[in-house]
Formats: sequence, structure tokens, C-alpha cells
Amino acid sequence: MMENSTIQALVVDNNPVLLKAVATILAREGCLVKSAATGLEALEIIQDYSPDIVFTDLIMPLVSGEQLCRILRNTKKHEDIFIVVLSAIILEDRERILREIACDLCIAKGNLQEIRQHVQEALATFMARKALRLRSGGMNTRIPIGLKPSEVTSELLSEKKHLVQIFANLDEGILELSGQAKIVAANDAALRILSCREELLIGRSLPEAINWGSFRESIGSWTDEQLIRQGMRSFEILEDNPLELNRRIITGSFLAVAESTSVFGLCILRDITRQYQAEKHNQELDNAIKLVKKMDAMSCMAGGVAHDFNNLLTVICGNLDIVAMYRDNRNETQRNKMIEQARRAALAAVDLTRQISCFSNFGIVSRKSTGIGQLVRTAVERFFESEPGDYTISASAADCQVYVDSDEITRAIANVLRNGIEASAGGPIEVTIGSEYLESPQLMSGQYVPAGSYAKIDIRDTGRGIDPDQLFRIFDPYYSTKERGALKGMGLGLTVVYATLRNHGGYVVVSSELHKGTTVTLFLPIQIDSGHDTGEKEKTPPRDALLIEPDNQMREIGRIMLEHLGFSVTPTGKRDEALTALRQLVADPVQPLPLAILDLSDANGESAVETCRLLHEIAPKLRVIAMSGTILDPVMQDCREYGFINTLPKPYTMDSLKHISGMVLNV
Repeated sequence: MMENSTIQALVVDNNPVLLKAVATILAREGCLVKSAATGLEALEIIQDYSPDIVFTDLIMPLVSGEQLCRILRNTKKHEDIFIVVLSAIILEDRERILREIACDLCIAKGNLQEIRQHVQEALATFMARKALRLRSGGMNTRIPIGLKPSEVTSELLSEKKHLVQIFANLDEGILELSGQAKIVAANDAALRILSCREELLIGRSLPEAINWGSFRESIGSWTDEQLIRQGMRSFEILEDNPLELNRRIITGSFLAVAESTSVFGLCILRDITRQYQAEKHNQELDNAIKLVKKMDAMSCMAGGVAHDFNNLLTVICGNLDIVAMYRDNRNETQRNKMIEQARRAALAAVDLTRQISCFSNFGIVSRKSTGIGQLVRTAVERFFESEPGDYTISASAADCQVYVDSDEITRAIANVLRNGIEASAGGPIEVTIGSEYLESPQLMSGQYVPAGSYAKIDIRDTGRGIDPDQLFRIFDPYYSTKERGALKGMGLGLTVVYATLRNHGGYVVVSSELHKGTTVTLFLPIQIDSGHDTGEKEKTPPRDALLIEPDNQMREIGRIMLEHLGFSVTPTGKRDEALTALRQLVADPVQPLPLAILDLSDANGESAVETCRLLHEIAPKLRVIAMSGTILDPVMQDCREYGFINTLPKPYTMDSLKHISGMVLNV
């Protein structure tokens, strides 16, 4: 026996027979010995135990011997440990082991007598280096005489190399987890994405090893409930609310995978920084372009209005000046003609003022419940009494009720008809009255229409059509190819139509094909008795509404509008407050579930999609409306895929709010 009582040894091997044999040999040599069946177990042991020498196998489950060697060599506390690799694959993989594995001695497994001899030689080599205070001086091998390489082992190693290469060269970062959520493997992509060294990850608990930020609690819950307790559900960090780590934008998938007798976990990380930044840049550019277009439209409208008013005032003032100056030198017929011209110009100015007022909700002054069929027929017939032309009216569905200012809708229809006649040079106009139920939000010819029940008016002409490149400009004020003058069209036709429909909670969709004509479709919300009108009806208890809006001003006006519609409103700008409020609202089982309206801006770093999910955890049947000013948001386009029941585009009006809330509560 050697005098090795001060040597602390650690033996790591997943073969229980060899593990016990090597541990026994070392103990008989006077060493203090601890043993581990896996590299992961070894890493847990050395947290409180500092071995002088480590004997390790290479191929083991969980953390392999190769990983263990790398971690020990790259950890300052353990970098001077004398590492002995004891493996059955040395003959078959010798060159790679000598080149890549950081150990001091490499022993090929043989019979028990050969292993005992090589272990004793390893201790002697360690003691000699220790006496001379030498650090690692390169790796030596100990191979039993007559030992020959195995063809089967060589083939298995070749296949393993291919898998290792594939794993190492994936663009996605892969973390493998034990059934207890400890990280046991990480590929190069994962280390690069996380900006972390392998030795700082392997052996650590997933929630603790990485700065998950706001996802820490969710990932902790996933590891505990889905992996350790084998709930087996997955968890996702999605693009709409990614992880920001070390200036990288990261998404992730967390999977629990069942094997025959155990469970392990996979964490798949994706670096979307370049994509995210490009999309952010494109969004900023798109917003800038929209702002420029908006300012151009406003400038065009301001200039057009000033131009038209100046023309009208010139006609008015000029005629009145001439009447005043030449009062005695003009006969009565001439004076009356000038006064009539001034009067007509004044009436045109009044009409222009009325059109401009349509851009505000205050332009709607008188509302009542009206049958859409009779309203449209009256509007069309009245128009063609003063503007002779060929037209047809048909109804594709039963008449339905709308709550509108009939005069405003009549003027809007007249504007569309006038455009159609001028575009088709007096050709036939076809008007179809119907209704349509949209189960989900729709993008129609670039226009966004939320889900709901609508009265639908199609006005088709057979004119020259609109160039696709110009179709998006048709709602711009004063964008027109028509001749304008003091008493002609004021250049606000479709702009007024758009504003009028918007103020009624409706929408305008224009589809056109060159040389085949244009169809203008007007959507007006069908009147639904949702029990939230303020008319003289039987009093009913107010329905609760939860309004989650981070902007203070928008939250306040939203509260006022909802209360006007008969709701009892709980307004909040933060997720935690919303969840607390919902728990209180659903505490009374007699009360119906509240209506929830949730802004999608992800303010305060809180994902609206995640907020919706958490709301449904409290009340699974809760109806949540998505609200956003960005109609191309993926949630707005496919709201039900994300857990919402309908959408409310901003800016919204009392009518659109009433229509959407009524639709949702009557589903």
C-alpha cells in the first residue's frame, strides 16, 4: 500500500461494477474516495468536495466524461485536478482523445488486474508531479498489451461523430435537461446565443442558470410542473414578446420528452435579433411613411379647403360689391342675377362646412332606428331625380335595422353615386342591399373590417376603374382627377363617405379593376339590442367591463364611453391590477362574466397575448376583445388564434364600441 492518505479521489463511471472496483482499489491505496454514476452527479459532489485526482469514464448519460473534463479544466477552482480517463474506447478513438480531451492520463479498460496496475501507476505519477509541484505536462496513455480495437465500437463512434457534428452546427441553440431540470448539454449555438461558457451552464438548474428576466417565474413553473412532475406540456417564448438578453432578441421552445423509463427536457433557443431589428426598422419606416402621407393628406385638405373657400368668398364678395357699387346703374334683372350667384356660392360654402363637419362625431346630430332597405331606396331615387341616369336596385337579404343619421347616410350614398356616374360617363349603376356576418376580422382590398353583423350596400359602376397603384389614395381629401370649381364638387367625396361611415361604426371598402368598373361597399353595423343603450328602456343591472388600457387619456375616454353604454367599468393600465380586478369580479357566481377589452400595445413590457392567457386561467370563458391602432398586427388579423373573441380597431367611436361589445355579448 502507498502512503496516499492525503489524496482525495473521485471516481465517475456509469458501470456499477467498475465504479465499485476502482473505488475499492483507491481506498486500499489509502485514498479518501467518493464516487458518482454520472458526470452530473460528479459536478454536484465537487461543489462541496475538492478532489486531488479524478478517474472518469468518457461515455455516460447526462453529463459525459468529455464534458466533465472540459468543465474541470475551465473552472479556476478545479483546473489543477489530476484527471485520469478510464475508458473502453481509447483504441478506437485515440487520436481524437489525445487531441481534444483535457486530461493527464488515459487508461484503456482491461481486466481487473490490469486496471489495478494502471490505477497504481496513475497515483504514482500524480504523487511525483505533486512532489515536484508540476502542473499538467501533457497526456500519457496506458493500454494493456494485446488489446485490440473493436469494429462495432468504431462504427458506433463514427455515427456518434456525425450526430455531434450536426448538433454542434445547428443554428438553433439546444439545451438538454435532466428530469430534474439540470442542464446536461449545450451546443455551440446555445453558448453563443446566451453569451455563456459551458462550465457556467452544465449542472445548473435551468431557471437559475440564465437571466430569464420577466420569464423567470413562467420557466420556473414549467420546469416544476411540466418536466419534474411530468405534466409534459410545452412552453413558448414567442416573437411578439421575446426575451431580451445581452442585446440579443431570443425566442424559445421548452419541451418535456418521454423516454421508455424517464423524462428529459429540451430548451430550443432562436436568435431573431437581425430579423427583429429589421422588422422594427421597417415598422419605424412604415410609421414615418404613414406620417408623411398623413401630413400630405392634411396639407392637401387644408389647401383644398382654403382654395374652395377663397373661390366661394370671391364669388360672394365680387357680386355683392358690384351690386353695391352700381346699384343705380344696373337693372333689376342684372342685380337679381348677381345676388343669386352670391346666394348659390354661400349655400355651397354651407355645404362645404357641413362636409368638413363629417370628420367629427359632432357631424351626426340626429339618429334613429331605420330599415336599411327603405333608407337606401329613398337615397338612390332622390339622387337620380336630380341627376338623370340608368340604375337598378335589388335586395339580396331581408331588411335589417340600423341606428343612423339618415341625412348623413343619404349624402354619403349620393357622393358614391356621383363618383360612379362620372367614372362611367353615365353608364348603368347597380345598387345591391344586403347583410353579412363576419365571424372573424377581414382585410378587404386593403381595408380592415372587424367581426360582426353588418348591413351591406354595394354600389357598382361600369366605368374605367382605378389603377391598383392609386387605389390606396382614393380616401385622401382633394385627391381627384375631376374638374373643380367654385360650385363643382369640393374634392371631399369619398373622404366624407369614409368619415361618415366611421362615425356610425361602419366601414368603406373599394374594389376595382381597370376597364371593368368599381364597386364601393358600405358596411353599417346592424342594430343589436344588447341591453346597453341609454334610451328609455326597462332598467337592468349594469354589466361589468374590464378595460385594460395603459394610456391614461384613452383609458378615461374609454371608461366614459363604456359607462354611457350601460357598463360598470373597472379601468386599469397594468396586468397585475387587471388580474386582481378579474378575480374580484368573478368571485360572485351569480353575476355574469365581465367583458374584457385589452390594448395590444405591450406597454410596461407586458405581452398582451400573455395577459389574455392569464385572464383565461382565472375565467376560461371570459370574452376578451383585442384593441389596437395597428390593423396589420397578427393578433388583429387572427384574433381567435391568440385567445381573443373579436377586435376593436383604433380610433373607435361610440358606434363601433357599441357594435363590437354588443356582438360579443350576444355570441
